[in-house]
Amino acid sequence: MKLLKGEIDHRELAELVHISRSIIENYLRYFRQSVVRLSLHQGLTISDLAYDCIAETFSKDENDNYQKLINFSKALNNDLTQLPEIEIFLAYKSFLTCLADAQLARLYAQSDPAGAKIHRNIRDTIKNSDSLLIVKDYRGLVVKLKDNPAERLNEFPQEEFEREFMINVDHQRTIPELLNVCREILVGQNKYRTSISLVDVVQIFRKIYQSDHTLIEEEDVFASEGLTKFEIEQLCSEVLLFLKEKIFLTYLARGKVDRKSAEAIYTAFRDMLEDWCYGEESKSSIFEYLKVHIQIDDNQYEEIYRTKMEYLLKIAREEFAARLMREL
Repeated sequence: MKLLKGEIDHRELAELVHISRSIIENYLRYFRQSVVRLSLHQGLTISDLAYDCIAETFSKDENDNYQKLINFSKALNNDLTQLPEIEIFLAYKSFLTCLADAQLARLYAQSDPAGAKIHRNIRDTIKNSDSLLIVKDYRGLVVKLKDNPAERLNEFPQEEFEREFMINVDHQRTIPELLNVCREILVGQNKYRTSISLVDVVQIFRKIYQSDHTLIEEEDVFASEGLTKFEIEQLCSEVLLFLKEKIFLTYLARGKVDRKSAEAIYTAFRDMLEDWCYGEESKSSIFEYLKVHIQIDDNQYEEIYRTKMEYLLKIAREEFAARLMREL
């Protein structure tokens, strides 16, 4: 209520962010394990991923309002002061998990664009399947048999399913053919559930395409032909806002850097993005951008800033690429 009234102080905001992160971290740990495994391969911890997922919750609009949280409070059946605490908690948890699922989808598409294309092709194929369907359970989206639920059995271990798949796959290379191999494996056993996580299926298919060197080629996502100056400026503004929120949630709110350092990191990336977007010659390293705004030597950069700057650079490129592809 303090946040909605604009009366929250920095300590209380940090506490609310921490509580929200804890809710999502447990959701990821116990209900979205397949996506978490992929993220860990990208070098993200579960806490990093949780902060990514709640960043949108605490984003501000052009009027400096927390519009997502304002919309959440308006959607409740009653005023916050009139609702039991347990109802507020459950509603807020549901709100956070919905935003987290949407952010996970975006992160997955950015970190593994080829896998995202396979994901879409699988879903499109199963829409017309007589034997398979996609449903959502505690694991997220799963591929399952239509006529043989067997959901009271133990989950089919991903490693065992993949081993069976690799043994049975032969010349099959199209998505319908590979899905038929999955169906035959599920039908041909009665020890486990007749379902498998969709994310796991995508990763198995990905290995097949990689082994054939036929994985879908990624486009050059930094090609900017056809964009107007206004559109390029808008891209830079969106990515810079995203980085600002990330710096606050991941580092400042968690006490990993002080305000002076956070501002220096932000302005360093602002300068870098401007060089990207306006065709200026880039500096030789992110260290060169940072030391313009804060007095540090090589040792301080290595000990305090390097890991943070390289992580932010990675997500800046991903955000820029994702938005550029959307515009193109």
